[in-house]
Amino acid sequence: MNMFKHLSIFLLVVSFSSCQSQKTEREIEDDFVKKYAPSNLNTHGFTLPVDSKVSEVHQLFNDLEANFFFYGDKEEFEKKAAKIMKLDPNYPSGFLMGGFYEQDPEKYKEKVTKAFELSKVTTLKSERDIMQAEYYLLVKEDYSKAQEYFQKVVNMYPDSAAAVWSLGMAYYYNSEFDKALECYKKSTELIPNLPKGYEFMSVMYYEKKEYKKALEYLEKAKKYGANTKNDIYFAEYEHIVYYKNGFYDKTMKSIEKAYTYGKYFKNSESLKKTYEVAKAKLDSIQSSKL
Repeated sequence: MNMFKHLSIFLLVVSFSSCQSQKTEREIEDDFVKKYAPSNLNTHGFTLPVDSKVSEVHQLFNDLEANFFFYGDKEEFEKKAAKIMKLDPNYPSGFLMGGFYEQDPEKYKEKVTKAFELSKVTTLKSERDIMQAEYYLLVKEDYSKAQEYFQKVVNMYPDSAAAVWSLGMAYYYNSEFDKALECYKKSTELIPNLPKGYEFMSVMYYEKKEYKKALEYLEKAKKYGANTKNDIYFAEYEHIVYYKNGFYDKTMKSIEKAYTYGKYFKNSESLKKTYEVAKAKLDSIQSSKL
């Protein structure tokens, strides 16, 4: 009888120790980052892990996140992305971000697919979920599936403005503007000076036809660093908001300035069309005063 009693106690202790040592996925990933990231890693306020055993890649990836969300220099972004792929050609997110400024939609889909394939053997669960989400969002266009995977990452990293913002994109693509708006708002609560968060809050108000609100958050995005020179899509959107709020002269002058930023701006059909309708409105107003 004593033998069974001692065996029961032993099993209870082993079971307790096992429960104590079992770590969450987040803790496992945090340990991975601590092991391989540089001790002086600057996350810029972002918290998503980097699934690479190359120390320098951790900092470069965080720099890319900051560059994207804070409208950094495009050439610098592309150089760092290329360096990541050279240092660790099997790192999925490095390959994904390396295609951020790809103008050809089909070529961009190819890069997303490549990142997705690389993610199948990744060490970190969050990396796989992010690649699944991006793949379903941008290639398969299955927005509900993308939401499902982005939500898994948010559940794991509720303190990640990048994860929350990305979930907002899945809602936005699915025309669920109120849910997307909540995500973008949350991203600016996590990082209060996040221009990409305010930009897409503006976009959601625009989609809801609340043009004054759209202008308010557009200006807030610009206050924190959003600029037309580093993002043609922002340039195209900015001028539409100006036009919708009746600032026709401002729209035209701003587009004229945007044309000096290079061929993509000069060749933008969106900028051209906005300029033409703004000019027509302004001419009409001036003619009526004569």
